Amino acid sequence: MNVSRRFILKGIALGGLAGMTLGRWSLSANNAVSAQAQSTLPLLVLVSAEAEQSAFLLGITAALPDKRPWMQRTDLGMGFVQDFTRLLRSGRPIRIIGLVDDASAALIVELARASDARLPWLGYHSASPGQSRHRLLGDQASSELAARLDSRQWTAILGLALASRGSAPTALAPPADAAQSPLTGHFVSFAIET
Repeated sequence: MNVSRRFILKGIALGGLAGMTLGRWSLSANNAVSAQAQSTLPLLVLVSAEAEQSAFLLGITAALPDKRPWMQRTDLGMGFVQDFTRLLRSGRPIRIIGLVDDASAALIVELARASDARLPWLGYHSASPGQSRHRLLGDQASSELAARLDSRQWTAILGLALASRGSAPTALAPPADAAQSPLTGHFVSFAIET
């Protein structure tokens, strides 16, 4: 099976999981009030081992210089599943953003859906040494962001956009060292709100 077909099939599968909970997510000024209210919520950043070494976390740090989000590496073990399920069902409002491998994303998205959490952002990313491709589910702002992701700094730009919900990502520049550790493979980005 070629890479493009595999990517599309995984996208369809994840899209089906997210379809019932996918909401509108806008990076426009119209969402600024919501972003201010959300800024006081705890922020959990989920990353796979590969994404942890990329510039994704640098983008988040650049977007939130005064805030220290809680970061956790994902895995497919029962400990992670139980802890994440407990967090989703705790009743505490929390924002969860992440960039993980597609297998972890399928599990995370399904757990979020089963817990009635909102999934306002879902992106599919395929990166090889020479190029990257991105498919984002969302509104017009998502389409504009997809065009900006077509660079070597896509992970930093993605981290900026997810962490600065409600701000136009064009107003933020990725950190100078954002091109370090290029990420290759198939990944999914998401934003979850409880």
